[in-house]
Amino acid sequence: MELCFQPMLASLFLILLSSHPELLLAQPKQHFLGQNNTTFLTGERPCNWFRGKWVYDSSYPLYSPFSCPFLDPEFNCQKAGRPDTYYQHFLWQPFSCSLPRFDGVNFLRRMRGKKIMMVGDSLSLNMFESLACLIHASLPNAKHSLRRGQPLTSLTFQDYGVTILLYRTQFLVDVVQEKAGRVLVLDSIKQGNAWLGMDVLIFNSWHWWTHTAGIQPWDYMREGNKLYKDMNRLVAFYKGLNTWARWINYNIDSSRTQVFFQGVSPVDYDGREWNGSRARAKLSRSWDKDIQEDFP
Repeated sequence: MELCFQPMLASLFLILLSSHPELLLAQPKQHFLGQNNTTFLTGERPCNWFRGKWVYDSSYPLYSPFSCPFLDPEFNCQKAGRPDTYYQHFLWQPFSCSLPRFDGVNFLRRMRGKKIMMVGDSLSLNMFESLACLIHASLPNAKHSLRRGQPLTSLTFQDYGVTILLYRTQFLVDVVQEKAGRVLVLDSIKQGNAWLGMDVLIFNSWHWWTHTAGIQPWDYMREGNKLYKDMNRLVAFYKGLNTWARWINYNIDSSRTQVFFQGVSPVDYDGREWNGSRARAKLSRSWDKDIQEDFP
């Protein structure tokens, strides 16, 4: 399932990395299983970049979807007929500091020679294309090589040796074909070898866990030797993410690789939400009420 493109969610961590590459050189930390490491230093005072609100900025967006060669057509909302652009004009404002504007040239210089991989479903695709478009807006004539494939796509900016990769996997854990049918294996990540050797890893796994009946892409779930026709989806999600967290702790050197987990994005499937001034007013009010207090 794909989302109408929303670059503002996808680009937050990119701004952080372009402005603060020391994150990649940080001392080893345990990033998972209850540890809190969301407070970093900005100058001389601490700043939690993930606590803040979305604020309107008329100078946004940072690029046009019509001029970016890396953007899939289904993510160009205006080309698909959406009449408003209100949703494109938001930036993330932390409560305790300000983030600089994204600078693609600065980003490539600071990330020279590094590999950045997004791992997950369509939200990871959003982030991959967002970063590519942000860089292209700063350097439209930059030499690059793009290799599209399944499950792996890579984009290299050749003058800087920066490679952005996308690994498409809906659940992070494995889906395999067995005699019983398609099986979601809650305690296995054999595909993880493709994620090794990166400087930055950004993971997500979205609402696929809640899909049922004809829209779920598996027939059974398995944990160990037990095969289940179904189980509570939050329980399955918990088991799958714990498998992922253990894989990270066992396989990733945190002094070499910085790991992020991207949360769930607000959805925008229903075109009625932007069909007229009443809907736009409702959208404006919903920003303050529903999603501005915490970065999802």
